[in-house]
Amino acid sequence: MKILVVTTWLPTRERPEIGSFVVRDIQMLLRDHEVEVIHLSADGREAEVPFPVRTLRMSPSDPRSIAKAAPVIAERAAGADLVHSMAASALLPFRSLRLSAPWVHTEHWSALLAPATAPLTSRLAIPLTRRLLARPDVVIAVGHDLAAAIGRNRRGPTVVIPNDVHRPDRVSERPGGPVAVLVGVGGLIARKGPDIAVRALAELITRGQAARLIWVGDGSMRDELSELATSLGVEEHLDLRGRLAPSAVEDVLAEADVFLLPTRMETFGVALAEALVAGRPVVTSTAGEQASFVAEPDGVLVPEWSSVAYADGVQRVLALNADRPAEDIAARARALFDPERRREETLSAYESARSVAGDRLPQDVEVIVAAHDPRRDIARAVSSALTSRCVRRVQVVCHNVDVDEIRRAAGESALDPRVEFVELLDGVRSPAGPFNVGLERAAGRYAMVLGSDDELTVGAVDAWRSTALRADADAVIAPLRHAGGARVPTPPTPRRRDLRGARDRLAYRTAPLGLFSLARFGDLRFTAGLATGEDLAFSTRMWFSGARIERHRDAGEYLIHDGDERVTFTRRPLADELEAIPLLLADPSSQALDARDRLALAVKLWRLPVFGAIHYRAGEWDPEDLAALATVSAGLRAFSPAAVKTLSRADAALIDAIADPGVLSARVDMLSRRRRRFLSFPALITAAPQRLFAREAPLRFSAATWWALRR
Repeated sequence: MKILVVTTWLPTRERPEIGSFVVRDIQMLLRDHEVEVIHLSADGREAEVPFPVRTLRMSPSDPRSIAKAAPVIAERAAGADLVHSMAASALLPFRSLRLSAPWVHTEHWSALLAPATAPLTSRLAIPLTRRLLARPDVVIAVGHDLAAAIGRNRRGPTVVIPNDVHRPDRVSERPGGPVAVLVGVGGLIARKGPDIAVRALAELITRGQAARLIWVGDGSMRDELSELATSLGVEEHLDLRGRLAPSAVEDVLAEADVFLLPTRMETFGVALAEALVAGRPVVTSTAGEQASFVAEPDGVLVPEWSSVAYADGVQRVLALNADRPAEDIAARARALFDPERRREETLSAYESARSVAGDRLPQDVEVIVAAHDPRRDIARAVSSALTSRCVRRVQVVCHNVDVDEIRRAAGESALDPRVEFVELLDGVRSPAGPFNVGLERAAGRYAMVLGSDDELTVGAVDAWRSTALRADADAVIAPLRHAGGARVPTPPTPRRRDLRGARDRLAYRTAPLGLFSLARFGDLRFTAGLATGEDLAFSTRMWFSGARIERHRDAGEYLIHDGDERVTFTRRPLADELEAIPLLLADPSSQALDARDRLALAVKLWRLPVFGAIHYRAGEWDPEDLAALATVSAGLRAFSPAAVKTLSRADAALIDAIADPGVLSARVDMLSRRRRRFLSFPALITAAPQRLFAREAPLRFSAATWWALRR
C-alpha cells in the first residue's frame, strides 16, 4: 500500500531525542509499503532521519500555519491508500479535512490520562483533541488505559499496540561495581520525577549505599535539580547528561545497574521498556501502562511518591538481581515487545481501517467528459477523475470526432476499466449534446460534468462525495480555481450548508460543477443546440429547487484551464451569445419562481451575461447586436421589474440606454465603462435609494464577493 504518514514528532539536529519511536514505526512500515512522510515542524527545522521527508512549518498555536498545512495534506492523502497520523498535535490540520482514504491515528499523549501533569496550554487543548480523536477510522493507543480513555469518545475501533521498543544488538552485562549506577531517561519536568530520583539518591547514600545517578534529558527543572543536589550534598554523585541521540542513550544504559524513573504517569513507558530489553532492572511507579509489563524480579513498582520508597525499591531490585545475568532480565520484555508482533498488529489495524472506510464511501459517482478535440489534454482530465475511489465510471463522450483519436489522447487512463468511450455524431457545435448523452446513460447515485480542458485535484470527487455523505446532500458545489491562479468566488456566500438560491446567491454559479443527485435531478438536461449558456437553465432549476445543497470548502478543487479554442470563449453574434436568457425566462420553472427568487436571478443575469457581453463587444457593435440586446433587456425587465431598482445607478443608466432604439453604440460603451468603476458613487448606490442595503445591492454583493475571495 501507499501510506501517507503525518507527524509532528521527528528528531531534528536541535532535538535529537524527539520521536525516535516514530522513526522506528516509519522504518517498520517501509518494509511492507511505499511510505510518504510529512513532518509538521513548529519551527520549520528539518528532521534528521534516514528516509525522505517533506517538511511543513506548522505550529499548534498558529491557526494560519495549520490552515496552510491542511490542503497540502489533503492533496497527498488523496493519492494514498491509507493515511497514518502520529501524535495528538498532528491531528490539528485534519480538523477541516474530509478524507476518503482510510485513516489510522497513533496516540501517545499522557495528558489524556493525567491532565494535571500537563501545562495549562496543553490542558486547554484536551477537549479539542478528544473530539478530533473521534474522527479517524481506527485509533492505535500505546496503552490499555489510554485506549479506554480514547474509546469513550469514539464509535470506531480503538486498538492497543505498544510503542516500538529499540533493542540493542547485544545485551551487555551490568557493571556490578562497588558503586550502584542509577540511570534515568526523560525530560527534566515534574511528571518524570527527577527531583524524587535525586532525593532517593541522597537517601541511598545516607544509608551507606554507594550510588550515583545519571539522567538523560533536559527541561525546565535543570537548575532546580542542581541546586537540590547541592543542598542534599550529592552534587558529586549527580550527572545531568542533557539531550542525547538514541544511539548515545543505548551507551548510557550499558553503564547502568538499575534504571530509575519515578514517573507520575506514562501512557506506555518507552524508556522503561528499552531498559528492560537491554537487560537493566527497573524501579518505577505504578501509575501508567508500565504496571502491565514491569514485574519482579525484573523490576519493582513503587506505590508511594516518596524518596524513601524509591530508595527501598532500588535496594530491593539490586538484591533480586544480584546474581542474574542481563540476558535473563531482558528475556521476558524481549518476548513481549517482539517487533514482528507489532508489525502484524499494525497491518491488522490497517485492514480494519480499510474495512471501515470502504463502508463509508460508496463507489457511485458518474463523471461525464465532453470531448470534441484530440488536441486537448484529455488524459489530464480523465486521469484526474480516476484519482477518486468513489468514481464508478468516467464516460468520455466523443462529440463529432473519431473515438479512436480521443482514446489515444486519453493515454494510459484509457486502459482503466472504469473509463468508457461513447460516440456522438450530431453535427451540432454545443457541449449540451455530449453532456446529455452521458446523463441518459448515467446509473450512479451522483453525476458530475467535467470539461475536457479542465482537471480535478487529486481525490477531489472523493472529498465532495464525503461532504454529500455527511449531509445526505442532493448537490455539492465544488470549489473552483483557475489553474495556477485565483479562486473563483462563486457563489458569494459565507454559508456552506443547506444553501438556498436567493439567500446564498447561488445563481452566480452558472456551471453545475460538483455533484448532483440523479434521483433528484436526473431529469434535468442541458439546453440543446446552444454553444454557450447551455448550462444556465440546468443550474437555475437546481439552485432554486429547494433541494439540500451543500458547498464543499475543504481541499478538493475543480481547476479551470483555458483551452486555445474553447467553445465557451469563442466570439459569436450577440443573439446567439445571449440566447439562453430568453429561453430560461420563458421556461415554466422560471415563471413559477416567487418575486424574491426572480429578483436574485435577474440581477445575476444583468451583471454577468448581459453586462459582460456589452463590455467584451466594445467598439465592435452592429445594428443586429444592439437590437438583440434591447430584446433581451426588455425580457429581463418584464421578468423582474424590481431588479433594476436593486442594481446601481450606473447599471440602471446603461439599461435605460439599451432600451432606447436610437442609442449610439459609443454611448453604450461609455456607460459600460462607467458602471465598471466599481468604487465610484454611481456604481455603489442603488437606483432606488431604499434598496441600498438589499441583499443583491452593490454594497452587500461587493462585500460578499470580497469575503469569498479571502476565505
